[in-house]
Amino acid sequence: MPRSLTPEFISHLLARPHGAERSAEYERLMEIYCVVKAGGTAAQLAAAQQLQATEQTALEAEIAQLLPQANCANQVAALRQEIQEVQRSVAHRVAYLQSIDPQEERTVQNCLPLIDAHFAQVNDPHSQ
Repeated sequence: MPRSLTPEFISHLLARPHGAERSAEYERLMEIYCVVKAGGTAAQLAAAQQLQATEQTALEAEIAQLLPQANCANQVAALRQEIQEVQRSVAHRVAYLQSIDPQEERTVQNCLPLIDAHFAQVNDPHSQ
């Protein structure tokens, strides 16, 4: 089981050499960091659900236009398959977002200045 992300553990993860192989905890930190930078889990959940609704509505409208036409069964089947793929993809994203512990999200949010400073230093060729 991964260690809980605390400010101290985040500092420890960021202190590792830049070229070092990244641990699962570092990868998890970066995933949560990206979610936080993109507005947080609530915003990302809403965006995923909006994406699904938009995509599904567009595909269903396309199906509705094709249904009255002859010889479109293959196109309709392909569009229905695309709807299922969108639903699976969004369900996977939602499940991931719901797996983020709210306390860890808050901790990463509180540590944004530290993480951003780390990336500024790593990306600054004069700081090496």
